[in-house]
Amino acid sequence: MKKINSLFKTIMVVIMIMTPMIFHAKNHDVKSMAKHIDKVYISASPEILENKGNVVTVTISTEFPPKYFNKKTVMNITPILVYEEGETILPSMNFIGEKVDGDGIVVSKRDGGTFSYTVSIPYSDEMYNSLLIVEPIVYKFKEEVHHHQQAIKDKEAFALCDAFLIAEGVVNTAQHIDKSALKTAYATPDIEQKTMTDNGDIFFMVNSDAINWAVPLNKNMQNKNAVHDLTSHIMKGWNIDNIEIIGWASPEGPLSYNKNLSNKRAKMTEEFLKKRLETLSAQKNSHVSYKNVNDVKFITQGKGADWDGLMKAIESSSIKDKQIILNTLKKQSPEERVAQLNKYIKQYPEFEKSILPSLRRSIVKVNTIEPAMTDEQITKACTSNPKSLSCDQMMYAASLVKELKNKEMIYITAIETYPNCPEPYCNAGAVAIEKGNHKHAKQLLNQAIEIDDLLSEAYNNLGIIAIIENDYETASAMFKQAKDLGLNTSYNEGVVQINKGNYDKAIRLMTKDNPNCDYNVALAQTLDKRYTIAEETVKCLDENGKTLYLQAIIAARTKDVEKSLKHLAKAIKKDNKIKNIAKYDMEFASMQDTPEFVALVE
Repeated sequence: MKKINSLFKTIMVVIMIMTPMIFHAKNHDVKSMAKHIDKVYISASPEILENKGNVVTVTISTEFPPKYFNKKTVMNITPILVYEEGETILPSMNFIGEKVDGDGIVVSKRDGGTFSYTVSIPYSDEMYNSLLIVEPIVYKFKEEVHHHQQAIKDKEAFALCDAFLIAEGVVNTAQHIDKSALKTAYATPDIEQKTMTDNGDIFFMVNSDAINWAVPLNKNMQNKNAVHDLTSHIMKGWNIDNIEIIGWASPEGPLSYNKNLSNKRAKMTEEFLKKRLETLSAQKNSHVSYKNVNDVKFITQGKGADWDGLMKAIESSSIKDKQIILNTLKKQSPEERVAQLNKYIKQYPEFEKSILPSLRRSIVKVNTIEPAMTDEQITKACTSNPKSLSCDQMMYAASLVKELKNKEMIYITAIETYPNCPEPYCNAGAVAIEKGNHKHAKQLLNQAIEIDDLLSEAYNNLGIIAIIENDYETASAMFKQAKDLGLNTSYNEGVVQINKGNYDKAIRLMTKDNPNCDYNVALAQTLDKRYTIAEETVKCLDENGKTLYLQAIIAARTKDVEKSLKHLAKAIKKDNKIKNIAKYDMEFASMQDTPEFVALVE
């Protein structure tokens, strides 16, 4: 019999040994089978159970000798996992004689036989220190084969046989996951220089290139404000990328004339803007980025008659015959179109009233770039005047800070200043995870998703909290959501696979985009029985109680007792709490009765 490693197990075995066979049966054959139960060999594989994917799986094998099993009897085998706080009854198996009419495995009287079946049960922590016992019960078949021992005891004359201890303890190394190694995700601030285009149109009188603010369209408030705002970002100190100017003419004149006129209008607009830029730079306390107007890049061109603009204007007009006009103009050559257009102008007053004046213009685009702040400027502003920064700039400032406390303060300020910006909530949640404040982290991350349900980093971090709460199903869903949104969650998904018992998949995921020198990688390699590579992986890690304990397990699994004891002694020295863990850990079953092991754990 295997060594018993606790007072609880010792007591259980004593009870099993001292409890006599119970006979409620008068039948000689039933009594004989119960009395000679020692001739039956009942075993379990593995003899030390293991939690894999939160499930304990065991194969029960029963070997009956020849001339043992009576033809009219039934034997019920029900494995029971017994632990200090209760027991779990595993699915049973009925063996029946050759003359029994019922459900069960038929055992030959003459030959006996060997039979096995595999059962699985959900793992719970109290099973860690346990015994798997089988107490066969035999009865003579009358009318029914019962599937539960209680039914047998209630309805049949039975004999309760000596109990078998077939396995003990549950290896739970798969639960040794280092949750602190999970990869939190921080939303990345967008601090790239922003570009802005301010648009405005300047309108001209017919056949004129002079800028006249009395032109009706120039007096229109919307157009007037657009021209005024062309330099709004320039005045704020934004850098000028370039200024684009396109001159146009209405198409009723000769082609060459319109081309020349559009060029003049574009040039006149450039001169107007240069004068305005000179005025801005000369103002007191000016913030403009240029020193000389000639340094500003102008892209100026005249494009002649604006036929495309004409066609669009006709299309949106109220002219009844506009479709006929459009079809006619589209079919004609450039010269023919000019002549035809002039006929339409005389025929339809709308042309001179509203269509043609809108085409006599210069189109202006002022392209500016937001000036970049240095790291030093952002950090200083974050302390002295945080509200002067954008949400992204505050996020960037936090990324420059190493201490979690200071990071958190910046994120809180960002939340207060920009309550509708989701990223500070997400990153404050990540900081809270690292600080161990998981309840607060969960609240912040859910707030981030309420604002932006496409924030991948928030889903990833909620997945981490789910693992911390041992809710691996939710964690898997959160990591999938984050991955679908474009985030790399391979490592965290690998940790979920360890919990599911898919160790090969866990290794592939965790090493996909991460270095092999990682505790959870070494753990998965150990569980997958890749002991040589697991030992190499764990050697590259810093020595602490956790890593040394894993090395002790690897050595124990490879039957190197001396090395296992050496690593275990070092682990206990680093962390004394390990002593009590090792005492009941069935990873060390082969050495638990050695004086050296006892001396370490007592």
